[in-house]
Amino acid sequence: QAVREPDAFLARARAEAETYQAPQAAAPVKADGQKRIVAITACPTGVAHTFMAAEAIESEAKKRGWWVKVETRGSVGAGNAITPEEVAAADLVIVAADIEVDLDKFAGKPMYRTSTGLALKKTAQELDKALAEAEVFQPQQRGGAAPAAKKKEGNGPYRHLLTGVSYMLPMVVAGGLCIALSFVFGIKAFEVKGTLAAALMQIGGGSAFALMVPVLAGFIAFSIADRPGLTPGLIGGMLAVSTGAGFLGGIIAGFLAGYVAKAISSKLRLPQSMEALKPILIIPLVASLITGLIMIYVVGTPVAKIMEGLTHWLQSLGTANAVLL
Repeated sequence: QAVREPDAFLARARAEAETYQAPQAAAPVKADGQKRIVAITACPTGVAHTFMAAEAIESEAKKRGWWVKVETRGSVGAGNAITPEEVAAADLVIVAADIEVDLDKFAGKPMYRTSTGLALKKTAQELDKALAEAEVFQPQQRGGAAPAAKKKEGNGPYRHLLTGVSYMLPMVVAGGLCIALSFVFGIKAFEVKGTLAAALMQIGGGSAFALMVPVLAGFIAFSIADRPGLTPGLIGGMLAVSTGAGFLGGIIAGFLAGYVAKAISSKLRLPQSMEALKPILIIPLVASLITGLIMIYVVGTPVAKIMEGLTHWLQSLGTANAVLL
């Protein structure tokens, strides 16, 4: 209608327009009375600290007579998931996480962020700080500049590195166990082609271990730049393996790809008709090219030499330096 009859459409719009009322921000959390809190816990491995911190928060909150529900983001996914109704009724959100987690469903709620270590060891103090220091959470706009935020413990490169490690660990465990199972048939049994030992070694050493560095780099970049960073991160990790740069090269590739993708996403402005191409074409292509060329021509060879030197030094220690080892 706006295209066919623009004058009639504008006249109708002026006649039926209503005054816009901005949504009110969430009220600050009061320190007295019964509270309803929801919490998220997550650690790099998604095993011990995730659940121990959740138990500590639940125990301390119940001591205070609060209603509490804790969602655990463990190695098998989200457990005890918080529903939209529970989010709406909550007075406070506590995020005890050592890795990046999706928090979009808590938009507009007072939120306090901490680490699993502090939530486990200093639970009472952290809940007191949550009441006093919680700030209304507003998720970052994709493709735009991130708003300035107060630095919290565990933010920055360390958190991104832990995110990459958390996604890499299951691959290390699965690959290592497959290799160990192949050794059950004999230390050199995998050398005989067509045997079960050879198949287990191919699964563990040839596949799972081959993906460790790319996955590490890919999810470091994912933590920094979200989905647009995943492709250049994985490609950079593969190049780290192929150039011999190893884990050190993979870490460099992950941070390089992540920050390049994030810079392109925030700085590049396109017409609205082309905006949809950014996450599926422009950012992956440009970030992959930049990351790949830097890894091949700048980072790969020097880091490979460093890794080779470290390997040679460790091998040269031998049994004569057992005390040093």
